[in-house]
Amino acid sequence: MAGVREPGVIDVVAQDADGTIVVAMVEDRPWGDDPEQERQLREKINTYAGFVLDGSLVRHYPETEGQPVRIQLDCVEEPTGRIAVVTDHAASELAKLNIGFTARVRG
Repeated sequence: MAGVREPGVIDVVAQDADGTIVVAMVEDRPWGDDPEQERQLREKINTYAGFVLDGSLVRHYPETEGQPVRIQLDCVEEPTGRIAVVTDHAASELAKLNIGFTARVRG
């Protein structure tokens, strides 16, 4: 899986039991102060938003048309510091576009 290290790649597209389409990105590194990790995350979120908004999601997966969409960050620990600022901002901005955003700590 590409993960956040490869911002231009869509990692996973799935569907929740409630019908929500989940476009998930994976970060297997712990959060730190590396500005490169933050840059990669910002770019990955923008790639995912573009994938949904420009119609690429529906073109690649026609069955997703009309379904609610959530972008999900699967990570090894809760976002903190500057990373939390990035994820909070993403959630706020994407909500305005009717796209959900969550960070989920993987076990």
